[in-house]
Amino acid sequence: MFAYSTSSFTGSTLSVRSFSSDTTISNAFYNLPQNQFRGRLHAKHAKKRNNLLSKHSGKRAPMRTHPPIPRQMSLFRNFFGGGPPDDDEDNGAEYVETLVERVETCSAPEDRRDALRALRGVAKKYRLAVGTMGMDSYIDILDKDRLDSETITLVLDTMATVLSSDDDSSESDELGERLAEVMLKRKGFIPSVLAAVDQFDFGVRRASVQLLSNLLRHRGTEVQNAVLQQPAGLSKLVDIIHDNREIIRNEAILMICELSRANSQIQQLLAYDNIFNDLLNIIETEPLDSEFTFFEIYNQYNRSGIVIEDCFFVMLNLLRKNSMNQQLFRENQLVARLGGILHTFLYGHDETEGAEADSAGWPKQRTANVIFLLQIIRTLVSPDNNSQNTHAAQKVLNQTKILDELIQVLLSEMGASAEILTETVIVVAESIRGNYTNQELFASTALDNGEDAPRSSLVVLLISMTSEKQTYKLRCAVFYCFLCYLFDNEFGKTKVIETLLPHSLNPSAFTPGALILQALSSAESVQAWFGCVTLMHCLFDVDHLSEQLLRVKLTVVTDEQPSLTLLDHVSQILISAGNRRPQMRAGLLMLLGVWLQNSHLAVSTFMAKDENLVYLTTHIVDECGEGTESEQQALRGLMAFVLLSCLKNIQEKDARASIETLISRRVGKEVVLSALEGLTRTEQFVRAAQKQQPSEHNKNSLFLDFNFVKLFKSLEGTLAKQLKTNGDFNGTSNDSIIQSFKELIKRQDGDIAQLKQENKKMSLEIEKLTAEAQNKETERELEEVRAKLEESFAFKTHNEVLNSQLAEAQRLTQQWYAEAERYKQWAQQWQNYQLSQLPNATETGITQLQQQVSELEQQLGYGYQAFEQQSQTVESTSFVIEYSFFRFQVLHYTSENAQLRERLGKTEASLVEATSKLEALKTQPVSNGVVENGDQKSDEELAKLKQEQEELLMLLADQHNKMTVYRRRLKSLGQPVTDDEDE
Repeated sequence: MFAYSTSSFTGSTLSVRSFSSDTTISNAFYNLPQNQFRGRLHAKHAKKRNNLLSKHSGKRAPMRTHPPIPRQMSLFRNFFGGGPPDDDEDNGAEYVETLVERVETCSAPEDRRDALRALRGVAKKYRLAVGTMGMDSYIDILDKDRLDSETITLVLDTMATVLSSDDDSSESDELGERLAEVMLKRKGFIPSVLAAVDQFDFGVRRASVQLLSNLLRHRGTEVQNAVLQQPAGLSKLVDIIHDNREIIRNEAILMICELSRANSQIQQLLAYDNIFNDLLNIIETEPLDSEFTFFEIYNQYNRSGIVIEDCFFVMLNLLRKNSMNQQLFRENQLVARLGGILHTFLYGHDETEGAEADSAGWPKQRTANVIFLLQIIRTLVSPDNNSQNTHAAQKVLNQTKILDELIQVLLSEMGASAEILTETVIVVAESIRGNYTNQELFASTALDNGEDAPRSSLVVLLISMTSEKQTYKLRCAVFYCFLCYLFDNEFGKTKVIETLLPHSLNPSAFTPGALILQALSSAESVQAWFGCVTLMHCLFDVDHLSEQLLRVKLTVVTDEQPSLTLLDHVSQILISAGNRRPQMRAGLLMLLGVWLQNSHLAVSTFMAKDENLVYLTTHIVDECGEGTESEQQALRGLMAFVLLSCLKNIQEKDARASIETLISRRVGKEVVLSALEGLTRTEQFVRAAQKQQPSEHNKNSLFLDFNFVKLFKSLEGTLAKQLKTNGDFNGTSNDSIIQSFKELIKRQDGDIAQLKQENKKMSLEIEKLTAEAQNKETERELEEVRAKLEESFAFKTHNEVLNSQLAEAQRLTQQWYAEAERYKQWAQQWQNYQLSQLPNATETGITQLQQQVSELEQQLGYGYQAFEQQSQTVESTSFVIEYSFFRFQVLHYTSENAQLRERLGKTEASLVEATSKLEALKTQPVSNGVVENGDQKSDEELAKLKQEQEELLMLLADQHNKMTVYRRRLKSLGQPVTDDEDE
């Protein structure tokens, strides 16, 4: 419940108070003034006043539900890029401001918590208002109220909520980023949050960890630097993982996920804090150590599998592209623990559970966990690492039997999804790449399907690659795995080529060579490209296999057709394709280009067919083929590469001269050189040079191979010199690559310039709208200031009128004093005359004086009562001057009345004494002279007393007149004054 306290005099200070019940009112609710003269009042009047105050204090001040929006809120809205606020936003901002004022001003802890709970409730809806208006209060509470766990929890929850976007799928949250920036700029904010993290209270620790996670999502680098600057700040965050409360531990894992992003220093410090071991302990204890059946373990995966995924994600962040952490991971013998976790994920706690799981299918969370685990293993053996780390990790995978486990996944029918199979194939590929021991282990593994001859793993891979029923990603992963098997493996390449030679024992069986030829001859462009590039990799860096490959004879359909060599078969496929199917032609041309390198016999065989040269010289200038312009340019570059390879590797001078003449007459040397240089400027060349693994997103992006690009760059200058006898070659391979990148950058610069222009237009529009909003705000503020000035001017004028009236009242008072003196003299003379006419003048005078004194006391009491009532009803500041003046006059007359009473008492005593003396004189028998002298003396004393009594009566009459004037004055000022005696 809200109420406002206001000062009776100033009326300018408003503060919000919160009350826990309707019957309890804070003593600070009413700041009523303490009058200095209250102690002088009669006890009866004081009791009546207290009753009145208690009756009045039972009423509540009216609740202000919608305070005006301050200018600060408008400035924050403009700063955060918001448009003109609607009514709902205005009402929300006013409500939030009211709650923030309660937090700032309430002295009762429970009232502050109530306000903070209300702020937390509306934080999601009014993020801007809650985040900006209450920021100072939040920071102050975090700094000063650390022992109040409940209040700290509410503040941390509120700050975490305002940083969370309503749309969880949105990648960018500008408002959250700005609010996070404002928080981080506050001095001492991160130390306060870390201190809250260090508390054991459940709510405080959970809310602080969530707040850190949200801050890291928006301002990761700044938070990381702030944490590093705090003593033992990172260690405190790591210690939360050891918390026995699972909710806090899981939140801490999410926070570590964000904290470990893209910061090698933090990653290394986390690794040195033994976080790998802690995460593996969590993974092993979450679902794996339970004594459930396997189906119950599945339910455990659904509940706690996401925690395992988060742990794997943290490990992946710490290991990716961080050689120090990879080395530390291996040295701590944690790879073997990964193998045990992988085995449990695949087969359960025993082998029988695995069979039951296959029939039930894999849950989505289990699939995600296995994929993350495979990515961690892949990170250890990635080709992007330095060769020493990669080779050491490959060796450890072999020793820990993890590689055997992965190969069995490929060869067994365990019901794994296509995503898991794809990731497993890639992990196996990079585990055997360049490692002869692992390559032989992979090749020696066979699948026994119950037939006569088991199929080797190579055959199983190639069958999957040539099957159109498999997904493209799986086929691409299998292709990459076979290339990794051939990488730097001369023995493996020789074994594959031997399966193509005519002396094979069982030519009808499934062999790697037969499957490669099947793919090469396929009508599907992607499959044909796979076959060509696979065969091309068999020829890399092994020149003698090029001549061995010339011995390959293809099986003919009928005996009437002569046998066909593989080279002729490749040439026929290329010629028959014409200018169609650019992807397949690119694969065939790359195969021919590598086959003809350093093989004079292969060049002679190829040139023996005139249609081969005719095709190359004809289509190198053809620009009307299928495919994009970039693909056509890449094909012309490949044709130029094949032509110049023939020219480079031919031995006969006559044949060389004839080829040069053919090129000069039909094509032109400059055209061939231009086509050769143009290959490096194509999009396909640039894309293939970036990554060893083929693109698995789009099958149409397969055009050039990574290793072929490396070969082309090494031979471009040498091949170009074949047409430049003087060695003058304008472009080098590096220059061509640089030029291609320059063109790509130029296109990107054009796009950036266009986006900048659009951004500039939008900025101008935003500035225009902002200026209009500011102008409206300024006009509104000017109107408010103008109204305040007018009000101040009216108040000043009113004060001047009151001052002039006060001066006039003072002048009239002086006149009244003069008239009172004159009336006093007249009254004295009249009183003397009246007393002289009475027989008992003394007793009659005393009786009249006593009666007048009683009447004056009664009037004085009524005057005090009326004055007290008037003092309680005066609330406006326009009556402060009159109020002070009247109070001064009343005090003056009060003191004067006391003096008059004292003098009246002395006069009465003197009269009594004089009366007693007169009685005594009357009873004593004295002479006439003595009696006459005594009577004369008594008459003189009586006259003196009568004179003093007259003076008192005049003073009391004068006071009564002044009170009457002041009543009239209060009536003229609009105050309720009655004419009866109660006033």
